[in-house]
Amino acid sequence: MRSNLLRHIRQITLSPETKKSRSLRVTIYVVLSVLLYFLFIGNVLPERYDYHVGSIAEKQIKAPTDAVDKRATELAREEAAGKITRQYNRDTAVEQRAVENLNKFFETVERVQDDPAFTEADKLEAIRKANLQAMVKEEQLKSFLAVPVDSLPGMNKEAVRIAENIYSEEIYEETMPVIDTKLDAQLGYSELGRDQRMVVRELVKTVIRPNMIYDKDETENKRQEAMQNVSPTMIYMGEIIVKEGERIDEATYSKLKDLKLTDEEPNYLMYFGFAGFIVLSVLVLAFYLEMTGSKVGKNNLLLLCLAIIIVLTAAGMKVLSLGESLGFATIGYLTPVAMGTMLVTILFDTQLGILLAFLFAMFTGVAFDSKFQFVFVSFIAGLVGTFAVSRVKHRMVIMRAGFIIAGINLITITVMQALGSSGTEVSQYLQSLLFGIISGVFTAVVTIGVLPFLESSFGILTPISLLELSNPNHPLLKKLLMEAPGTYHHSLIVGNLAEAAAEVVGADPLLCRVGAYYHDVGKMKRPLFFIENQLSKDNPHDKVAPSLSHLIITSHVRDGLEMQEEHRLPKPIRDICEQHHGTTILWYFYNKALEQDKSGSVNVDDFRYDGPKPQFKEAAIVMLCDAVEAAVRSMNRPTPNRIESVIHKIFKDRLNDGQLDECDLTLKDLDKIADAFLRTLNGIYHARIEYPELPKTN
Repeated sequence: MRSNLLRHIRQITLSPETKKSRSLRVTIYVVLSVLLYFLFIGNVLPERYDYHVGSIAEKQIKAPTDAVDKRATELAREEAAGKITRQYNRDTAVEQRAVENLNKFFETVERVQDDPAFTEADKLEAIRKANLQAMVKEEQLKSFLAVPVDSLPGMNKEAVRIAENIYSEEIYEETMPVIDTKLDAQLGYSELGRDQRMVVRELVKTVIRPNMIYDKDETENKRQEAMQNVSPTMIYMGEIIVKEGERIDEATYSKLKDLKLTDEEPNYLMYFGFAGFIVLSVLVLAFYLEMTGSKVGKNNLLLLCLAIIIVLTAAGMKVLSLGESLGFATIGYLTPVAMGTMLVTILFDTQLGILLAFLFAMFTGVAFDSKFQFVFVSFIAGLVGTFAVSRVKHRMVIMRAGFIIAGINLITITVMQALGSSGTEVSQYLQSLLFGIISGVFTAVVTIGVLPFLESSFGILTPISLLELSNPNHPLLKKLLMEAPGTYHHSLIVGNLAEAAAEVVGADPLLCRVGAYYHDVGKMKRPLFFIENQLSKDNPHDKVAPSLSHLIITSHVRDGLEMQEEHRLPKPIRDICEQHHGTTILWYFYNKALEQDKSGSVNVDDFRYDGPKPQFKEAAIVMLCDAVEAAVRSMNRPTPNRIESVIHKIFKDRLNDGQLDECDLTLKDLDKIADAFLRTLNGIYHARIEYPELPKTN
């Protein structure tokens, strides 16, 4: 099953369209977001309870977040609104109308009393028509006819005075029953006779109306304003809502609903908010990869590998977070953040490892209820892991990094425990230290175990695997040494040249060296057909046709690829082998074919390598190194000037033939490579003095 998986991955690697497909890249980001969402949504959403009013709480419930206590807030607002009294507006027109009605009534009575033409019945009818809102009783109206005319002005004046005095105060509908008392008090100061006072009293009473009019709109506005000024009653995170064994009353149940802790109140806003958090986190990663031009952002296979590392690290956090329910309060110190950052740093680059340390620390906060001590310790551990393996050369460096992380964990955990020392027990502190040590060592062990699988599955070359391939004890190199020693020696020199050249143009020196070691392993199939392995002067090519010699020579590329695939060498090494001759021409055999040709049918393209041309810097560098080393080695006296001349000639030929058109080497890079070649070759082929023979002893 694993071999099928590796074969499938290789097919994806060989497809440029799939590797660079934007739609596939977006799909990977979307799937990553979905996986992270469902991994952590259970940690974000609080536990919900099937309780109702009157239920007994089976355990203590604390508020998982801040929320507004709607019931308490509503009660507080209703109380504030209840304190606002009814609002009234004073109506001065009421007093004016009362005085006008009194004056009008007395004028009517005085007029009919003075008119002899009026009979008693006419007078009563006229007074009845002038009756104030038909409030004066009939017998009171008749009593006005018995009042002497000269007494009417005094009564009128007194009635107006009493009315004005009463209206000088605020009169509400609710205070109307006390008007009689006020009238009696005012009449106590009157000089009128008893009968006249009683008549005036009844008359004034009929015109008294409330001068304070209820303003319903203003009252409602005041109450609304008072309610708005009441701050919401808050339920704060960590607040105990109900203790174990307590009965849930209406107030408690209302709080549970406000916190979305009941089955009937799902917190859709929290679902949406966490989805936004995951999307933003993945977008930060995506924008970083796009803006920095990272190889991960351009290669969907590498992006898939990165996504797998992220999901594995997040899954580790999820599993560990379940340990909190088992009573391990400090299990968050075990989070495998350093594992994720070390894998990313080794497989990709240090900058990406630093970014992932930050993202993983945030995921730690999600997994462990936003506890700062876990976030801080995991972030520091992730950074330390990144820096500790940034220049890894062998697997023991990873183990050493694990011990470094463990040591740093002890320091950071101690700092965090000191910050919360008020509630820290010695046993809990010791447990935290133990988890910190285990975290460092465990992440190193897991990293060492997972790394080879990721390297082989995704065809990623790391410095570790390159150094392992450069070991002379590798089966393929040992076989090359035994069966084609000349080619082996040639490959070593090409490796030195390639490493020196790669350093000056920003290519991968280690990849160049290792690629050079394996670029000619195909010559082992027919070693004597290659001049560096011919110990005698007999050349097998003298006995075969030039076309056959061409097939034999060019077949070493195909044979080398087969051998490398058999030994499961990484794809970049195989690419260097396949591309190190490009589509160059075997001029020796082409010229030999021309000499033997009688019909003029020889085509120069029939004597080219199959290619392809070098597609990346390292392959182009090995091509140039291979040609230059072979040319310089064939020289009788390789002086510096002659070496320089050969280097420039080979570079010019490769440029004119278009062999460097498909890689990203510039002319400036070629100048630097030429200088590096010259320095290295002068060191190898420098002039030597001839040592004299030792004198013979008697």
